[in-house]
Amino acid sequence: DDFLATAELAGTEFVAEKLNIKFVPAEARTGLLSFEESQRIKKLHEENKQFLCIPRRPNWNKNTTPEELKQAEKDNFLEWRRQLVRLEEEQKLILTPFERNLDFWRQLWRVIERSDIVVQIVDARNPLLFRCEDLGFDQRSPGCDGLQAREWCSDCSHCEL
Repeated sequence: DDFLATAELAGTEFVAEKLNIKFVPAEARTGLLSFEESQRIKKLHEENKQFLCIPRRPNWNKNTTPEELKQAEKDNFLEWRRQLVRLEEEQKLILTPFERNLDFWRQLWRVIERSDIVVQIVDARNPLLFRCEDLGFDQRSPGCDGLQAREWCSDCSHCEL
């Protein structure tokens, strides 16, 4: 689905190859990282922080036609996705799943542009892990302030919140 969505955004045709299947044995990947691997990934994330961002809406003004804006959004989004793929392939970065649907990002951009305040809800068990640092509202909408709220959970005492 991701491949087809990327091909569609790029405006290219795609012909599927049938029966091109590769099975990966369960022993090949346990899902748990060693301490060394975890540190290596943390270092790579820090070194590539400027590329690990949410997609930006292209600049526009009242003279920009809806078609021009839509095409610019597609182009910027496609370049953002290609950059993430390059990081995964070249740097061997393990990225968390991210939303690959351009309409989702369009909705977020419009909400932030029209908002006076935006609340980011994070998991109280590890708020810094779930907080999106890149949602810096000041660079997107000068009148929009950001708030962060922690999600309450039964595993946390009220003192931690």
